Amino acid sequence: MIRKGLAVLIPSYDRPDTLDKTLGSWLKSDLVDRVFLVAEASSREGLEKYRRIIEKHNKGRIIYKLSHGRLGSVKARNALLDMVAGQAFKYVVMADDDYFLPDGSSLLRMAKWLDLFNEIGAVGGRVIVTGLREDPDFFLNLPLNLADILSRLLGYVFLDIKHGPRGAEFLPPFFMIRGEIIDKGVRYDKLFDTPTGFREESDFQQQIKRMGYRLLYDPNPYVIHLAAQGGGNRPKMSMGERMYWKIRNHTIFICKWNTSILKRVWYALVSALILLAYRPWHALWIFKGLRDGLAASKKA
Repeated sequence: MIRKGLAVLIPSYDRPDTLDKTLGSWLKSDLVDRVFLVAEASSREGLEKYRRIIEKHNKGRIIYKLSHGRLGSVKARNALLDMVAGQAFKYVVMADDDYFLPDGSSLLRMAKWLDLFNEIGAVGGRVIVTGLREDPDFFLNLPLNLADILSRLLGYVFLDIKHGPRGAEFLPPFFMIRGEIIDKGVRYDKLFDTPTGFREESDFQQQIKRMGYRLLYDPNPYVIHLAAQGGGNRPKMSMGERMYWKIRNHTIFICKWNTSILKRVWYALVSALILLAYRPWHALWIFKGLRDGLAASKKA
């Protein structure tokens, strides 16, 4: 099979106005052949607004599904992967509907890494957030790959978004993968189909590594994360609930990818302590999430 071209996959829920701001930025890039879109709305009016926006931007390069309802993050992303599977794209980018691409050269640089090194399965870039996030990701921008070393040692995912290009244990949520990986069946695991979707991307990347590929992080490609406050597949919730889903999903992630009982216990304990240090006043939520994560892992 001869592969060519790049596809961008975008899930969107109740954010037609946000999509209107970002969709054109992807279509401006000559490297993008198709944009695949799964757009969902809680109302018929919202769905019609999506339709008008797509018609405004569509020049034969948008393939889309519109529906009234809500799949959730994991199912929406898998629906996009199923749409693009078997279509012989060389590169695929999974983007959020509030990611704005300022410069198409970011995609070109990521694609060149995949062309240069066959062992690389995915290339990640920076996500620059506009404004402040109530619950940011854990970044450790330390030299000598210390963030990756600590991720392996402690079992918690730390990201270094400053240093690179370099091989990485995990990537930020903006990344490009080889199209062949989708055809080999990599999908987002339904175990992480929860209100926050926490660890869904870490698990997806772990699947790529288990197939024998490496991950590469390059801080030069980037997108602007508009951090839209309304809509989206991840509903608003209290910080206590967020801590619950963080430790629950992370515990499932630990148990899925580690067969050693000793590692599972060590990683779960350390992860709970990290979140307790981060939000100690939500200890009850954290312990409940740890308990439920262990129970869910046994049923999986």
